[in-house]
Amino acid sequence: MLNLLKRANRALARRSDYHIGNAIRTGWWRRTLFPLLAGDPKRVLDAGSGAGQHTLELAAHFPTAQILGLDNRPEAVAQAQSKADLRGLRNVHFAVADLSRPLAAGDFDLIYSIDVIEHIPADQAMLDALAQALRPGGRLFIHTPLAPQKHFFRRFDLDRNTNPLHARAGYARGELEAKAAAAGLTAIDPLYTHGRAGTLAWELWQLVRPWAPPKLLIWPLLKLLVAWETRRRHTDGNCIFLCAQKAAIGDS
Repeated sequence: MLNLLKRANRALARRSDYHIGNAIRTGWWRRTLFPLLAGDPKRVLDAGSGAGQHTLELAAHFPTAQILGLDNRPEAVAQAQSKADLRGLRNVHFAVADLSRPLAAGDFDLIYSIDVIEHIPADQAMLDALAQALRPGGRLFIHTPLAPQKHFFRRFDLDRNTNPLHARAGYARGELEAKAAAAGLTAIDPLYTHGRAGTLAWELWQLVRPWAPPKLLIWPLLKLLVAWETRRRHTDGNCIFLCAQKAAIGDS
């Protein structure tokens, strides 16, 4: 019985949706970006691509899109490029870059950045650089935590659970929209994520993560909560997926 539990736990850990927080982010990312990329080829930038999870999925789904992943860690860039080469994806490339430094002007139709800006001390400089890199009419999507947050279990409150790698715990409601406006962008669709269902799923997963039996028992419930989270809009949440647009030529 113990060996069976161990095998089941290992199989679960290999699933792409095993990390509940990542499953929630990716669900919203697919729902939001995929419809925009259908049709005409697009030039896309993943700002803070890490090991290439989102970048590679996008390249596989949209082979006519030209996709660039930028990250400030050479080892992550090398890992992502190796994965792309192994999968034969010729429409995606990765490079090392400081996201707070200027990028090529007007180069991209769409830019997205998933849980990156909270790590960047010079966040306004990053937004300025990404806005400059958009073509007129292009869109920027940023997912990041908000503060304060609402939790079911106090152990997950930000004052008890601050990530030491974050430059800030999160953004106040409306703060990221104001920073995007300062970069010359217009927020057109602030979407809240990690609502009540998503937050409960993430906290339960964190609580049972070290123990295989309870994790396996509540896995169907976690998947149901994630599905509920990513299929309806929320009036508030612990994170935001902000869409901001650069003015098109001729717009006043």
